[in-house]
Amino acid sequence: MAPERRRGRPRDTGTDEAILDAARDLLLRDGYARLSMERIAAEAGVGKPTVYRRWPSKAALVADVTRRASLAVVPDGEFPSPAPGEVVRTLVAWFGAHARTVTDPHNAALVLALTAAAAESPQDAESLYHANTRHQHAVIAGLLRTGVETGELRPDTDVDAVVGALIGSSLYLLLTGRPAEAPERAEGLVRALLDGLRPPPASAPAAPRGGRSGSPG
Repeated sequence: MAPERRRGRPRDTGTDEAILDAARDLLLRDGYARLSMERIAAEAGVGKPTVYRRWPSKAALVADVTRRASLAVVPDGEFPSPAPGEVVRTLVAWFGAHARTVTDPHNAALVLALTAAAAESPQDAESLYHANTRHQHAVIAGLLRTGVETGELRPDTDVDAVVGALIGSSLYLLLTGRPAEAPERAEGLVRALLDGLRPPPASAPAAPRGGRSGSPG
């Protein structure tokens, strides 16, 4: 039996790109507060129903704009496989690079827009998380678990709490300004956090009391 054909015309990817470009340009020029589906449609040269057929809300559209921008740089969350004992070093190096990417003026505007979208639309917050943070969370958690398994980090490490602190701190660096300092501050923060999770050094054998055996007092 021949497969049933889908009804309606196929989605025009050129229109999708025009809408995403328009939303990005408006975000960078005017910020999230002034963004609207009407303005996006006008900027893209399409009707407002065309935008709504593709994205049910402004928050969902901003999520796709942000995800596309992040993929155009370096797919967030991709790490080299660390050598044994190199989990902390790998994370420190990645986090510095991540801070430089996030605080780039163009990316910063999009990240702030994503944060505003999540705050404005709680019903979309979960989908925004899944679209833009879930993969990053999973990869960092995997690295931390590797550190626990190899003994580089303590076995009682609360992996999810550490991942939340790392991801949240990148937003804090952005919100507090001074982007030129962000990479150094990010590396210092992650090193301080992870150094506190290292297991204590093995205790050295206690030295015998007094002098050598047979020596006088």
